[in-house]
Amino acid sequence: MVRTKLHNVYIIMYHYIKEKKNNDFPNLNYLEFKEFRRQINFFKKKFNILDNNQFCEILYSKKIPKKKSVLLTFDDGYYDHYNYVYPELVRNKISGLFYPTVETIENNVLLDVNKIQLILEKEKNRDKLLENIFKLIHDLKNKKKIISNISKIKLESRWDDKKTVLIKRLLQYYLPKNIRNLILEKLYNEIVSIDEEILSKTFYINKKHIQEMHSNGMTFGGHGHKHFWLGKLNSVDQEKDIKKTINFFKKLKIYNNNFSFCYPYGSFNNHTIKILKKFKVSFALTTNKNSLTKRNLKERFVIPRFDTNDFK
Repeated sequence: MVRTKLHNVYIIMYHYIKEKKNNDFPNLNYLEFKEFRRQINFFKKKFNILDNNQFCEILYSKKIPKKKSVLLTFDDGYYDHYNYVYPELVRNKISGLFYPTVETIENNVLLDVNKIQLILEKEKNRDKLLENIFKLIHDLKNKKKIISNISKIKLESRWDDKKTVLIKRLLQYYLPKNIRNLILEKLYNEIVSIDEEILSKTFYINKKHIQEMHSNGMTFGGHGHKHFWLGKLNSVDQEKDIKKTINFFKKLKIYNNNFSFCYPYGSFNNHTIKILKKFKVSFALTTNKNSLTKRNLKERFVIPRFDTNDFK
């Protein structure tokens, strides 16, 4: 549990929020809806719950309220956020800040990060998964180079064991794009075997959900067009992805001067920040664990967040 202090703003990061009895993927790491409701009640009693405009006013004025404050953020645009979170926030007269990924809405596809999670949810034997991945790598021409560099992958994680982290990193960014796409597709079809387009339509929110939520006080920001590790892309590809994201929200007519961005995987670099400033994005959220204080208030494009599990 986080020890909270006065004159601090705590940005809370949420992903899956589900009910055990209605969960098709019970082994995913998710927050039970009952626990989410308990957290909301706790925040209402102990904190000032900010909406997006109030948070921006703190950033612009550089004045943090004396009372402890929280901003609630929800990543990846899951249907959970429409089905569970949104009604609960409306009931409590609270506004949340939501960060869906554009491609899932426009093209009815599953994000790689979610395919990997679903594979790991179905197949518990991490050694078996790694064995399958390395069998597929074995036939590649540059296999020696790939395998020799694997030791450079950082395996530290707050939530996962090292084998799980290795599987995620290999399939998220480490392997060459065409290779990891082939491996991921093969593993998904063999282990999960649910039609991607059909699952996507029930897994994520859509344009109508976004427009309804926005009309009832919810705020939306950018989380990338394809959920890339932006810090691992060149500046040209970063700008393309960010521009597509912004244009999506402009077309929905819910883009304004307080529009923000949330880095997928928490990955960014100096190029990312320059691009966001170029497009006049208001602020950006990281996955760095910390609160917002007078000391780091000026760093609007590297704002830290806590995970929901830090407040259980």
